[in-house]
Amino acid sequence: MKNQPQHCSLTVSTQRQPCRLDWAQSSPFRWLYVLFWFWLNPIFNNASKHKITDEHLFDVSPTDHCQHLINKLEIVLKTFQHSSQSINTKKIIAKTFWKETIFIGLLLFPYFAAKIAQPLLLKQIIIHISDINVSSSVIYLYAITLGLVKTILVLIHHQYFFHITRIGMHIRISLSTFIYKTLLSLPNNTIRTITFSQVFNLISNDLYKFEQLFVYIHFLWAGPFQALIIFIFVWNEIGIIATLFGYAVLLIQIPLQLYFSSLFRFYRKATIQSTDERIKIINEMLMANQIIKMYQWEEALEHLINQIRSKEIQNIQKANRIRSINMAIHFFSLSLISFATFAGSWFIGKTLSSVTIFTVLSFFGIMKDPLTVGFPYAIETISECSIASQRIDQFMNLSNTNQSQPAHHHPHCDCIELNKASFTWDSSQSPQLIDLDVKIKSGSFVAIIGSTASGKSSLLAAILGEMFLVKGQRNVFGNIAYVSQIPWIFTGTIRENILFYQNYDQQKYEQVLESCCLVSDLQRFTVGDETMIGEKGVNLSGGQKVRIALARALYMNADIYLFDDPLAAVDSHVAQIIFQQCFSQKSLLKNKTRLLVTHQTQFLSQVDYCILLDHGHIQQQTSFTQLTNIDNIKHSNHFNTIHQNNSTTNQFETHEKHSIIKEETSKDGTVNTSIWFKLFTSSYGWKGFVFLIFFMLLGETLLDTTNKWLSVWSSTSEQQQQKHHFYIYLGLTITTCLIALFRAHVFFHLILRSASIFHTKMLKGVLYTSLTFYESNPIGRILNRMSKDQQILDEQLPGTFFDAMQSLFMTIGSIIIIAMANPWILLILLFIIPSFIWFRKIYLRVSRQVKRLESTSRSSIYALFSSSFNGLMTIRAFQVQQHFLNSFMDKINANTRALFIFNCSTRWFALRLDLLTCCFTFVTAILSVILRQHIDSSSLALALVYVINLSELFQWGVRQSAETENFMISAERIDEYAHLPIETGFDEDEIQPPIDWPSQGNIQFKEFHFTYRPELEPVLKGINLNIKSHHKIGIIGRTGAGKSSIFQALFRLTDKSTVTGQLLIDGIDISRISLRNLRSKLNVIPQSPVLFSNTLRYNLDPFRHYTDEQIWNALEAVQLKSKIANLEDQLNTKVAEYGNNWSVGECQLICVARAILKPSQILLIDEATAHIDMKTDHIIQQIIRDKFRNYTILTIAHRLNTIIDNDRIVIMNNGIITNYGIPQQLLSHIDENQEEEETDTYL
Repeated sequence: MKNQPQHCSLTVSTQRQPCRLDWAQSSPFRWLYVLFWFWLNPIFNNASKHKITDEHLFDVSPTDHCQHLINKLEIVLKTFQHSSQSINTKKIIAKTFWKETIFIGLLLFPYFAAKIAQPLLLKQIIIHISDINVSSSVIYLYAITLGLVKTILVLIHHQYFFHITRIGMHIRISLSTFIYKTLLSLPNNTIRTITFSQVFNLISNDLYKFEQLFVYIHFLWAGPFQALIIFIFVWNEIGIIATLFGYAVLLIQIPLQLYFSSLFRFYRKATIQSTDERIKIINEMLMANQIIKMYQWEEALEHLINQIRSKEIQNIQKANRIRSINMAIHFFSLSLISFATFAGSWFIGKTLSSVTIFTVLSFFGIMKDPLTVGFPYAIETISECSIASQRIDQFMNLSNTNQSQPAHHHPHCDCIELNKASFTWDSSQSPQLIDLDVKIKSGSFVAIIGSTASGKSSLLAAILGEMFLVKGQRNVFGNIAYVSQIPWIFTGTIRENILFYQNYDQQKYEQVLESCCLVSDLQRFTVGDETMIGEKGVNLSGGQKVRIALARALYMNADIYLFDDPLAAVDSHVAQIIFQQCFSQKSLLKNKTRLLVTHQTQFLSQVDYCILLDHGHIQQQTSFTQLTNIDNIKHSNHFNTIHQNNSTTNQFETHEKHSIIKEETSKDGTVNTSIWFKLFTSSYGWKGFVFLIFFMLLGETLLDTTNKWLSVWSSTSEQQQQKHHFYIYLGLTITTCLIALFRAHVFFHLILRSASIFHTKMLKGVLYTSLTFYESNPIGRILNRMSKDQQILDEQLPGTFFDAMQSLFMTIGSIIIIAMANPWILLILLFIIPSFIWFRKIYLRVSRQVKRLESTSRSSIYALFSSSFNGLMTIRAFQVQQHFLNSFMDKINANTRALFIFNCSTRWFALRLDLLTCCFTFVTAILSVILRQHIDSSSLALALVYVINLSELFQWGVRQSAETENFMISAERIDEYAHLPIETGFDEDEIQPPIDWPSQGNIQFKEFHFTYRPELEPVLKGINLNIKSHHKIGIIGRTGAGKSSIFQALFRLTDKSTVTGQLLIDGIDISRISLRNLRSKLNVIPQSPVLFSNTLRYNLDPFRHYTDEQIWNALEAVQLKSKIANLEDQLNTKVAEYGNNWSVGECQLICVARAILKPSQILLIDEATAHIDMKTDHIIQQIIRDKFRNYTILTIAHRLNTIIDNDRIVIMNNGIITNYGIPQQLLSHIDENQEEEETDTYL
């Protein structure tokens, strides 16, 4: 092997430019760079020249680095651990980040002072403009001061929001890292109490709530505080009675928001439960995509997920109603408060001047956002964060439930000691391993045997410390290497999977490859051990995965080696080699302690002794010769295996060139216009969109008319102020409120309905696309779109989009009001509006690209999280938790790079917009002075109030529109999956077969060529084979021979373009029949059983085609009826995630029961007995003989007993059939010529 780096790494570090913010903050002479965000200019300059990639982003600042933040968090966590307190997320956040949070909050005092100064300056300008005797220079001074105050306000505003957002980001980063770190430490007994979706949703959804909360957290006190200060000023203007009338409306909002908070908390909790359930089923769907297609269960899974989604949508809809009410209150609150205040003045007979009215309006205007946006949003997110905290606390405190002792690392004559030890997976249930007394001496070779569900895998887990120790003692001395029953492979090269963070030793590495029979496999890969392996080893065969996992264990210099039935996935010849080179007294591990779970009794004579388990009890601990009278153990003739390699070859087998895992693409440029159209028209078509626009216009018209009426009212004389003024004002105010509530509800409903349709189409696209998609996209990447992107569409987009549209219409209305009072202001807008548009264009050029990079990097985090969750026992056994934690932190930092630039670019953009509005305010005030003799004072006062509000409203609307477009990237990503190409010919029948087709089960291959992708070599080459009706055919051959390709071709799991020749069933070419029709007529028993998190009945009959009697008959046939009948819920018993509450053998029997229920003339068996004991194997073989007597059966086999009584055997090599005949003749020929053939054929 060629020289390689001295260690394995899952990440590649690249040299990049340090964060320029740190550079800008390092010198007091660069304060302008910090204050005006000039340090970010290189990013914007790059974006104008070419597409931004990850290499263009600045490195993570030490302040934002994941390692720094987790260290900071763990200092606080230690206080909880030392005091034996339960972990409390809220307290941890408070103690970790309170100093910077309070410090940043202090900025709000000068911020509010500047805001309050605006109405006071405005009042002076209005008073002096109305007095022609006042010198213009005095008014100019006030106007200049107003512009300066506005500028100071803007600078403080953006520094505050940048730093408070950064704190929120730090909280998310530190908690997500600690959650992952906790996950790596949790034993398997604890993991079984939660689901993957629950933990996944913590980092994909829940933690983002804290980030959102901190944006407005200070408004919990700042909003009421500002309202109290303004109360004093308003009281001074209009008196206590009128002020109390207005503030009564404000005070009503406090209990209203508290009530909304309780409702929101309830709806959020219900939503999360549905989301967890949906993501759990989707994750299982993605894990079992090929089996789902073989079973033709797409419709059943689609229906199930849509049912869960319907419950989720119902609760989101209820929560969105609260959001829509808050948005409507924000819209009409100023009108309602103004009405209450001025109506109160009218009732008590107090006349108000235009100066007083519009000064008060201005005060109410600056109070509006903190109380109607910041305060309600803080209340809402506190409810969300409270639920998130409870979920995080529940997870974090799981780490305290492990009672098993860790391994001791010092020499000891007995390296494993179990003294009267009982273990359980669930502390609330009775033990699964009972009163175990085991002493295994160092260097011993021990076999663990027993029937299905006897506790063999559980014993290994107990030794690893993965089960609860109920009583007794467990002592393990030494390091452990572990090979799981289902080998865990992570995304990376073959070499990385073997080295597993160990230093590279060429001689040792090559010796391990030789011992695990991997040399010839690697030679068939174009780039050898540098071949990238997909998630779960998607481009490897089952045997290759096992041998790589074995190589990983052998390469580690451990003291104890635990092997969970690895020989079941390979043939007898390879198994014999592996046994001699890996396990025996002459192997690499000859001086090591070895525990081997196996059902293959031919090897038991070579072990030191056996541990026989039965229902969690140790029956015997003795040599194999003393077990000869145990019927269920020694029947060696049944365990002869065929001379072939592993059979469960994935569709890519050894033809894969380098890597099928595609980098996640990110589009460039604007979000396609069609996505916007779909969002608005998916739910109710164009009519709904036009209806919505009409009410948006109507609401704004009413609001401006209401405010204009104040101007009319204030300009009339006291005698003219009659009751009809009040009633018109009342009518306008009430109508404005009702229309605002109605249109907000309609908008949120319309967008959520469209989001639901987006999800439905995405689900359909993912379910019905080809297998190539699953094999080139890690599960975490797909889940990112189906969780986080969907959550943005469901919950974040509606509010932001509505806010943007509402701001747009309010801006238009404000401009009309201002222009009516002072048309010259339109000249300013001719400069301001193009400038806004230009800055928005520059900003979006950066933000869209960086947002896409952020989404892509987030997928990488979720992919690692998903992979780690499935390999926890292996990661812990090899003690590489820190390496995986480092890899996770690298991915978090990559995400932080993009997110930080995205947040900062938003500030860069918003600051420039705000500075433009400062100019607009200043110039408008100056023009008002110049034209004061030509403009009515009331109209002028109203225009100036609108100008102050418009300056914030305008830039906010532009920012929200840009943020909406950024959120629309999630819609774009979801829509991409909605348009995944469906499998060719899924529903289209070129010919319509008879209703009872296939009635005979005759299968015929004619010059059949088959490849997995057009660029690859054929895996089946000119196959000619005629399988007669009801014949039983065994298929054998080495890796890459084409065995699994036969099954792939029969189920048409690849595109038509990859096939030439004909494959006929009962004389009908299957390429002319729809996939739906074809797959529904084929039956399969897979090698790896798949169960879903639902009832047992659903797992047997998801379409509810069969009666309870039929299901019980099927369960009786597989000898599970008595066990299930004794369960409390019987057929409605819940199956745990991945079927963890059933043994592998029981899961396989359930799969056989599925096959019994499904009527079909053709049954395909993919070595269904590889990982089960002889007794269960005998049950399955007997079922096949009895229940499928009149079926045509094709069996990929390892064990001789599974095909010895078949009618014919097919021997394959390199995609062709080398032999076809009666089993006894072919097998005797093999035995006579074994030595000669083994290097060239199927051996």
